[in-house]
Amino acid sequence: MHILSLTVVTFLSFALSHAFQGIEIQSPLWPSHKLLRSFPRQKLENTDTESVNAISNPARFIDVPIDHFTNKTSASFKNRYWINDTYYEDGGPVFLFDSGEQNAEPLLPYYLQEFHGLSAVMRLTKRYKGLAILWEHRFYGDSLPFPVNDNTTANQWQFLTTEQALEDVVFFANSFRQTSTQEVHTSGNAPNDFPVHPSGTPWVFLGGSYPGIRASFLRIRNPEVVFASWASSAPVQAQVDMSSYYKAAERSLTRNCSADWVSVTRYVDDTLQGNNESAIIDMKFELLKARLSGPGGNTTGAAGLTKDIANKTSNVDAASILMDPLDFYQYYGFGASLLPFCNILETKNRTSLPLEGGIVSSQGVVSVFEAFLVALAEIDYDSIPGDPDDPVQDRSWMWQYCSEYGFYQRGDPKNPLSIETSFLSLELFQQQCNSTFPKSLPPSPDVDHVNKYGGWHMNPSNVMFSNGEFDPWRTMGLASIESGAPMRKPSVSIPACNKAPSDESSFFGITYANMVHVSDMRVLLTPDANHSDFKTVGFYSPVSQEPFFAGIGLFQMALDEWLPCFNAKK
Repeated sequence: MHILSLTVVTFLSFALSHAFQGIEIQSPLWPSHKLLRSFPRQKLENTDTESVNAISNPARFIDVPIDHFTNKTSASFKNRYWINDTYYEDGGPVFLFDSGEQNAEPLLPYYLQEFHGLSAVMRLTKRYKGLAILWEHRFYGDSLPFPVNDNTTANQWQFLTTEQALEDVVFFANSFRQTSTQEVHTSGNAPNDFPVHPSGTPWVFLGGSYPGIRASFLRIRNPEVVFASWASSAPVQAQVDMSSYYKAAERSLTRNCSADWVSVTRYVDDTLQGNNESAIIDMKFELLKARLSGPGGNTTGAAGLTKDIANKTSNVDAASILMDPLDFYQYYGFGASLLPFCNILETKNRTSLPLEGGIVSSQGVVSVFEAFLVALAEIDYDSIPGDPDDPVQDRSWMWQYCSEYGFYQRGDPKNPLSIETSFLSLELFQQQCNSTFPKSLPPSPDVDHVNKYGGWHMNPSNVMFSNGEFDPWRTMGLASIESGAPMRKPSVSIPACNKAPSDESSFFGITYANMVHVSDMRVLLTPDANHSDFKTVGFYSPVSQEPFFAGIGLFQMALDEWLPCFNAKK
């Protein structure tokens, strides 16, 4: 999540550009703008961001019931959130940005304080004189009903569901006062600073990825609370089998790179599934060596590698090395993450001219395999830095996809253009889920809990859906072009307030050409130190600035139409 990748998906940064030094990239990894944008009331120069965060927007907590529905427990937990009232004027809307399946705190400087850039939630807040809120999801960050670790029980995991988490937002919104003079009887539990109860104030929900799912669901489920939503890159169709995930990446490749990647994937799978034991060990050894080696033929990192180690490596672990270049694709797309690799592959590390049909068209798959190994070592993905994964985040999201969402990104051996190993099977994903949660899961993810809101066919009012053309999660969104999807088309024609679009073959929204995952929730104008670490970026694709301005422009036009029709209940 990261939503949302069950395989390794991390966040790209300057370190990747450093790893790509000397490699031609068709478009810059970062914008060339020099504008420095400070967040409200603070200067960025020589400022420690953690202390600034604490001063500007301290974390707040509200006591939320652990169980909203079944009364299995009357206990509550403290759910964390932040408020920015810089632009707020009495009567202004609430704009809630949902952090989803991660610790929300690293998002604070970028989304609520506009550190080195602009965010959709703060630009909307400024335009409409509203109140900005960053909301943390239960079971993530500091919003923990129970400790999340190996000892979290089935009785505790049962409270991490789509419905419980949606109801948290409803409970939170209804905890605000209706008027400035209203007497409050909640012993300080309610966030009583502002009279923004949803009966008298329009609440607008913004989210990208899994929070985008939540944005659409809450408008359908609780229109009396959420007046409008912007759902960016929202995979609203839950599906156990998501072999479509890497189809989007394959479509973005140049045709010669695709031909070679497809051929080498099939070659490795076939060899490892075969009976030639020495060939299997040799192939695993070469794959591991390529991952451990560095540019310029530097094999120091592989010095301790032996054939015995290779022999003990599983087929899926060895074959998945071919997918290392895809680790950054979700947020960075072809130009910034795959083109450098393809350049080295197709030119055999700049020793020959690329061929239109790929290396396989004239030299065979063995030559492709050798060139692929060199390209892996030259890019040296294994050395790109990043913080360790967040064990709370990883385990909680795993529970969510194992129990309700599925999204098993398997390799499909029947797909003639597959660039994902078939060793990543549905059975393997389910086995991993059952091993991690042995006593508490349904036999298969119960996607009906999610798809009851309409999935691909949902048609809510007052919701804008935005997608990237090559986003792997578009395949589960309203703009999906996969087999079985209804092939709906985005329309920028703004529907009337509180009216679902009349043509159900389309939906209100926009698909950004050549873009990937969550390209529009903020824009970075001046890179900063946090962007040298892949895992501190969060729900953001930095490869282009245009989607941010296109998306916020269209959503503002929609709000200009919708907000005047909000009828406050006296």
